[in-house]
Amino acid sequence: MRPWISTLFFNHRSLLPVQIISICIGLFCITYLVLSSFSHLPVTNIIPATWIESIKIKDKTILNLEQQELQHVSHIENKSFICDRMRKNDGRRVVNFTSELDDHQLNILRLYCDIVPVPRSKWIPASRYVESDIVFIIHTGPSFYHTRATAVRDTWASRVTHKYFFNETSYSSLPVTVIDGARKTRSSNIKKVYNGLEIAYQKHNDTAKFYFVTSCDTFVNVPHLLKHLDSFDYKQPLIIGGFTEKHKCYIKRNLVNYSISYSSSGPGFFLSAQMMKLIVPKLNSHFNNDWPLTEDSEHADAALNCLAHSMGIKSTVVSGFWKQNPEQTLRVNGKNDFYADLEPKTFHGVHPLFMYVLDEFYIHQLLDRIGSDNDFDELMKFSRHFVNIHYQLLRIKQREGTLPTVKII
Repeated sequence: MRPWISTLFFNHRSLLPVQIISICIGLFCITYLVLSSFSHLPVTNIIPATWIESIKIKDKTILNLEQQELQHVSHIENKSFICDRMRKNDGRRVVNFTSELDDHQLNILRLYCDIVPVPRSKWIPASRYVESDIVFIIHTGPSFYHTRATAVRDTWASRVTHKYFFNETSYSSLPVTVIDGARKTRSSNIKKVYNGLEIAYQKHNDTAKFYFVTSCDTFVNVPHLLKHLDSFDYKQPLIIGGFTEKHKCYIKRNLVNYSISYSSSGPGFFLSAQMMKLIVPKLNSHFNNDWPLTEDSEHADAALNCLAHSMGIKSTVVSGFWKQNPEQTLRVNGKNDFYADLEPKTFHGVHPLFMYVLDEFYIHQLLDRIGSDNDFDELMKFSRHFVNIHYQLLRIKQREGTLPTVKII
């Protein structure tokens, strides 16, 4: 004999709605029992606190946080890992540090908190260009390979895709491109730069949007540099720089045509892809026929600007390109001028040791701002890139370095 429930369910189609309702009630009761067993747990034990803070900050009304949690959220906003570190000092030096790392962060990195602008939030990344759109051209010399050039390689230039050190001498630890015929003289800088531009253009003219020319004692804040290109079109003939100087322009080597204000390659300047397309075919003639190759006229940056000016193109001047290091910039220009642009792009004349310090400081500042904005995607993207570059540098240094012999007693 079939069970009565089986008979009821299968022989009476009119009771089908009753079956469905019974099943739904059963599932509801089971769900209620399971959830009620967790009712004593706070929501943070089930959902990570960082998720709750993110939802609260971005959407404001999704979750109701306890007062203590709200205080925690406001406490972490706009914090600086370096500048807001607790410290005690004796008037000359911070004391009671617990490690070499603390000493470095408090007594070296923290000094920049009183020198450069320190924005703590509202980081807006570049929206139009990425760093691989830029070809970085860095002029250097063999005497700087172990100091300036290596410091640039290890810091800001380590995180860019296309970089060239143009010189007369190769060096396996640097991406040096040898310029044939260049000599160890100041006037040969012209040959290095204009031949280097030709080489870089031949390799990248299909993809590059801009070319950035600078020197090996210049610190470049690449994220700041990129975002300020957003308003410029690489399809237009542009020279974009900040710090300007005056120089004479020449015709037939000796005839002075006029004087111009030009963007210096010390702090650095951009040449757009369209600008390169126009000037590269004229470089040989300009430097071989018009520009005097003398020690007092060896300024390749002035020569390039004069060539552009002869074609009716003037330099576009923007803020944030500083001709001196941060300390000197603050002393010479004053805080009002210096802090008018909270995101400086370059500092020229930076000592190799402080190239590392400045780079580390600005990495922490960028992490502070991204973290304060709760931009998890941007934070992960930057962190992954930084970690990959870090280990790439370690592999390079492992090939370079030879540890001293261990003396066995």
